[in-house]
Amino acid sequence: MTAAPAAAPTTAHGHGHGHGHGHSHAPHAPADVLAYLNGTPIPRHLLDTRLAALRAGDAACVLPREGTREARQMARWVAQIIITEHLCQDELTRQHQPTPSTATAAPLDVSTAIAVGSITAAALAGSEVVRRVAELVSREVRIPAEQLAYAADVLGVDPPADPAVPAERWHAELLDSARLEAFARWLNAAQHERVQLVHGLEHPGDSNQPDNLHRH
Repeated sequence: MTAAPAAAPTTAHGHGHGHGHGHSHAPHAPADVLAYLNGTPIPRHLLDTRLAALRAGDAACVLPREGTREARQMARWVAQIIITEHLCQDELTRQHQPTPSTATAAPLDVSTAIAVGSITAAALAGSEVVRRVAELVSREVRIPAEQLAYAADVLGVDPPADPAVPAERWHAELLDSARLEAFARWLNAAQHERVQLVHGLEHPGDSNQPDNLHRH
């Protein structure tokens, strides 16, 4: 059982992607708090359970040794996946959408990881809730007709008769990529608005946290 929820820190929300902007000094929080979503604590035990499962699985031999900065970075990476899952569940609730009844995992696609980053790709692969929100927030994305015409000209094919309906693989791939990027933008904005990270579980890419391995 966790302790009674503490009040969320009063510092500005943000999750500190990339180069440490927006979340360079994550506030301290009770030990049983992973992060805050809309001011409500996400329990730390969810992270501990996920990490324990990883270390008990087939990939345990390739995971970083506990107590190292690489292990702390892995914990931050897994924490971000859990936060993404909770944020997407929050979005379904806001939109009065049902939670998907299935919990099937999808393959972790390399091109997706390149397009949106490994954390978002892993969350998409592992959670039907995340995939559902990605669909919801990007369903209106379309490729502009002039961009499709240019791509068709480069490929030496006719442009699609209906820009909204991908009849060819290349058109579908362009649309999938654009929708992934739209979801990534939505996720970044929603995290900055709704999520407060805490000391020790900053974003792994935050260059101002002490375990970042890629300083500039």
